[in-house]
Amino acid sequence: MALRLHQNKYLKRLMLAASVSVCAAFPVVQAKDEAGQTGTKAPGFVSIDFCADQFLLALADKSDIQAVSFEGPLPRSFYADRAQGLATVRGVMEEILLMRPRLVLRTWRGGPRATEIMDSASIASYQPPFAYSLESNLDAFLAVGEKLGKTGRAEKYVAAQKRRIAALRALPKSAAKAVYMTPSGFTAGTGTFVDNIIKLAGFGSVAEEAGIVSWAPLPLEKIVLSPPDFVVAAFFGDDDVLVSHWSSGRHGVYKRLMGDLPVINIPSSYLSCSGAFAAEAAEFIRAEAGKLGLLKGLAE
Repeated sequence: MALRLHQNKYLKRLMLAASVSVCAAFPVVQAKDEAGQTGTKAPGFVSIDFCADQFLLALADKSDIQAVSFEGPLPRSFYADRAQGLATVRGVMEEILLMRPRLVLRTWRGGPRATEIMDSASIASYQPPFAYSLESNLDAFLAVGEKLGKTGRAEKYVAAQKRRIAALRALPKSAAKAVYMTPSGFTAGTGTFVDNIIKLAGFGSVAEEAGIVSWAPLPLEKIVLSPPDFVVAAFFGDDDVLVSHWSSGRHGVYKRLMGDLPVINIPSSYLSCSGAFAAEAAEFIRAEAGKLGLLKGLAE
């Protein structure tokens, strides 16, 4: 009982603090645009984390977007170009209560009590289920489209993605094996969306051959004994990626692999959000592999 009273008092204080400068009859947005200016806009849709941004930017009209997270316009965002010029938020609840949007999209940011806090303030929110496969990613786009009132647009988007995936699966498969490498020294084993993307592009996976499951350090001894034909590398050019001094990514063998083998540097934006853009990523790998001569002898 005491805990419940404490929680209620906390919610009231939070809501009071967030609404100090807000007129209840006409809520305003206090988010900042690229120039750092505070603007006023009618309530719309707000996404408060990186993956929620991708859903919103893919399906909503820009005029209906009240704000995206601060990560939306960054280079790692697949739809960074669509996020330019939009107001951005940090995703804290005080900020959201002040804005009073029509709908909040979130995948992880906001804290464990985010839904409870927004419900208490009569702010609608939606958190799509975590996607474990290509199909579940597409289902998430459909679910978000329904929440945004953009069912038709979501259905067209998903239909287009399915056509691209079907076209990739119909292409001739290559005997070439790829290894996925990151600055941390970790690789993507079977069951990961990256391994699925490599296979969707029509290539074999060294991780599968080596018995690697899920995300794991790249076993350099196995790679030396059964070397890959090429490297799919990601995040090496990202300024905010820090590499531990103990990382196997600093090992001499690791560096030699990167120096001696053909390397496809895939933009990190293509690997956003558990394979939400698997078709685009696989198409990119396939196209780059062709430029490197890895598709010789295959009828495209």
